[in-house]
Amino acid sequence: MTIKTLRKAILLLAMSSQGMINYAQTPSALIGNSDFEQSSVKPWISIGKEIKLSSSVFHSGKQSLEITGGATAQTKVKLRPGSMYKIMVWVKTNSGADEIQLNITGLGENNISTASALTDWVKLDKTFVTTEGQTAALIEIFHPDNPNHSSAWADDVNIEYAGPYVAAKSAGIKPLPLRVPKTEMGITQQPNEKMNWLLDAKFGMFIHWGIYAGPASGEWYMQNEGIPIEEYRKFAYPESGDKYFEADKFNADDWAKLAKAAGMKYMNLTTQHHDGYALFDTKYLNAFSSKQTHNRDFVKEYIDACRSNGLKVGIYKTLINWRYPGYYDVTGTDCKPNRFGYTTNKAHKENARLMKEEMYCLTKELVTKYGRIDQIYWDGGWLGQQGSDADGAYFWESGKYLDPNNQWQVNPYFQDIDEATGKPLGIMGMVRKYQPDVLVNPRTGWYGDYKCEEGAAPVTGPVRTEDVYEKNMSMVSGWGYTPATEDVSKVISVAGLKRMLADCMIRNMSLLLNVGPDRHGQITKTETNVLLEIGKWLQQVGDAVYGTRGGPWNPKDGLYGFAYKGNTIYVYLLDGYKEDAFTLPLLNKGQKVLRSYVVKTQKQVKVNKNHNGEIVFSGFDHPDKDITIIAVELNKKVME
Repeated sequence: MTIKTLRKAILLLAMSSQGMINYAQTPSALIGNSDFEQSSVKPWISIGKEIKLSSSVFHSGKQSLEITGGATAQTKVKLRPGSMYKIMVWVKTNSGADEIQLNITGLGENNISTASALTDWVKLDKTFVTTEGQTAALIEIFHPDNPNHSSAWADDVNIEYAGPYVAAKSAGIKPLPLRVPKTEMGITQQPNEKMNWLLDAKFGMFIHWGIYAGPASGEWYMQNEGIPIEEYRKFAYPESGDKYFEADKFNADDWAKLAKAAGMKYMNLTTQHHDGYALFDTKYLNAFSSKQTHNRDFVKEYIDACRSNGLKVGIYKTLINWRYPGYYDVTGTDCKPNRFGYTTNKAHKENARLMKEEMYCLTKELVTKYGRIDQIYWDGGWLGQQGSDADGAYFWESGKYLDPNNQWQVNPYFQDIDEATGKPLGIMGMVRKYQPDVLVNPRTGWYGDYKCEEGAAPVTGPVRTEDVYEKNMSMVSGWGYTPATEDVSKVISVAGLKRMLADCMIRNMSLLLNVGPDRHGQITKTETNVLLEIGKWLQQVGDAVYGTRGGPWNPKDGLYGFAYKGNTIYVYLLDGYKEDAFTLPLLNKGQKVLRSYVVKTQKQVKVNKNHNGEIVFSGFDHPDKDITIIAVELNKKVME
């Protein structure tokens, strides 16, 4: 028995001897083998592929649970009805292209989900509730299949009782909490009026495309296989044969037209991923770019196509660069684990400085050469693939100004100066100077204008109004091109995409959906077919999507939710809702229903009042088995 397990046993014994033990409040009583220190995984069982104990990777103790891609670890817990709980688990993945999900199921509308793609240990925690009659739930730790069939790990699962829960009853339409812009590192978040286009657009195309499309093993291929820099460079040239990143059929206008046909309003292209290959022309001498290899500026072609098709322009830019050993050893005194064989070397400190300098140079080029940029999706703020993006901000100098005492100085030639103060600008200082309206995410280590929920985990919980959120997910497991993007069984279905869009709409979120074009530059037919079908659906229900806001009431996970615009409330009935009538929460005094209809067919819906004065809808058809959207027109604006 380990010290960790012994402590829990002593705690249980002490509580029991005092007559205090409560199985709804004691984490170790709820979850068997919660620390995975036993000789087998039991009572956890595997769904799909194998799960097993790992003695080489663990958060604490001597073991953790290892989950192969495509497997779910599942165990049942007894709970007290009408209660609030908090669940916590420590997780890590093999690469940032993977994902590990925590799901609580068996609670109907109270099911929850959250996920992480970090390669360092991170704590997932989530609050969930039980209602009357709910006395048990399933804990699921799921690692989706991925191109490399790699593993993820979980350790130290805990559930804590947080008190009684009584579902709040609606008493009319009340304003939801407002977003108040925050200031951090000398940079203030964009005001609400500058955020509106993202909330109005709702749906965008994310594009992961680069050299990694040649080997067709995902965008983390270089790191996952530990491929030396010079070997990896070969994929940009014909000598690599069928792994050659040829880009011979790349036509950005085709991408943009597909995005429009899919009902998307903005696009976002990976201008440079962690392998350091830039899809644009750059003057930085040590850079590796498409101008060198193909004599083309793919970013310019992409941005021109966005504009000519009326789409907002987004770019993805990583901070890190695997071409620099110093990324794993920024101080030159503590080299982090890596697949390239790098070990601690004092020369790595200067190498890390050069990596930072290249990042500043390329970032300035991106924000000055191509006109207005509407969105920047930063990535890779962490160092040595450990910790968080915020943990790396001291190195990158993510805020308004550079620190003259920072150990990794950017050469003055590559600095940009604030004319008002004469001070050299940090990452966000430079971005705000040249792109004052751009929206950015938090992955430089600065707070960000909006937040990301990354991965294929279901979107659950309340309406997001105190911050702007964007859901980021791929049509397959992984982000760059792999054979999975050709496989109908592995690409998200039309029904699955409808559901994800609906879950985002009713929570006031946008969805940035990734495609992985192949080495020639073409989006696969399998992904294209799904996008065209979703575009047809959005043509029919677009009034309930574009320009709406989530609310005015919180959704019930898996059952229904609401969006609104002007004087119309849109009721989203999800695939879990099986009733043939729906009761609307109470309206405000003076608000009346003028008419109601199914959005897709425009057919009228019967409207009556029950004895509580609530509006009841009935007699409506379900033109989609997946999602039914009912429009409710009021005599007044939904939110005054």
